[in-house]
Amino acid sequence: MPKPLVPDVSRATESGQPTGTLLRQLKPVAFHCLVWSLVGLVLVPLVWPVMLSLHSVRPETFLERGLLWWASGVEVTPFLRGLLFAFSLPYLWNSVIVATATGVLSAAFAATAAYGIDRFEFTGRTVSSRALLVFLGVPQIIVAIPLYLFFLNTPLFDSHLGLVLAYLAMTLPFTTWLLIPYFSEIPEWLEDAALVDGATRLGAFARVFLPNAKPGLAAAFVLAWMLAYNEFLFASLLIDTPAKRTLPVGLTYGVGGPGVLSVVASVPMLVVFVVLWKFFLSGEVQRWLE
Repeated sequence: MPKPLVPDVSRATESGQPTGTLLRQLKPVAFHCLVWSLVGLVLVPLVWPVMLSLHSVRPETFLERGLLWWASGVEVTPFLRGLLFAFSLPYLWNSVIVATATGVLSAAFAATAAYGIDRFEFTGRTVSSRALLVFLGVPQIIVAIPLYLFFLNTPLFDSHLGLVLAYLAMTLPFTTWLLIPYFSEIPEWLEDAALVDGATRLGAFARVFLPNAKPGLAAAFVLAWMLAYNEFLFASLLIDTPAKRTLPVGLTYGVGGPGVLSVVASVPMLVVFVVLWKFFLSGEVQRWLE
């Protein structure tokens, strides 16, 4: 009786094992190559001014002679002297104060606005939420001149408080629309349980809802902070005293070398992300599922 034809599966399996193993080994390598390539692209605009401050050369000269030739002519002392005694430090301090105040106020007001739009039914709810999109589409230059004329004869002109209020009006639509979809993901039974236990609506919002919304609030703060920190038009129109100018305006007056300025301007942003990174990665919202 003839034997049934059975394919030789063992050889196919054995021949496919090295290929599968090689692919599994190459996946982490390809992933790391991609990630570090993207990191390099992001760091080039930051590192290049610093390199020019340490050894001022033309880009074509650097590409022609290489990194070793550039390193042989590096002078660290002038760079450190410019970093320690940079004339841009008062402007930097003004920018940090204004941006931090804007970030805190924008995140706080956006939290209440987004909570009301997401949790309550009221007349004009849809209109008010969509009206925020209109503000997002208005060019900044259209608002700048009327705002300047409005502030001109008031104590808000040439003051950081007036600049913070202008930035708050500019960033609030962005932060509110950022928080509305985030708040909608937080289940309502958290507040209902707090109300059943005797908490007021404000108490449930402050003690139960906001602690679970920390990642979203951190994202709103960072967004408003960066918009205010990098803003130029309002700062140039609403601030007249040189000592009150913010960093983007102060840079136009040539207060230092590009390498020193890039380092000085990057430090506050790095500090903000280092302080708030745990709110993005901790996943506190997942506590509902436990």
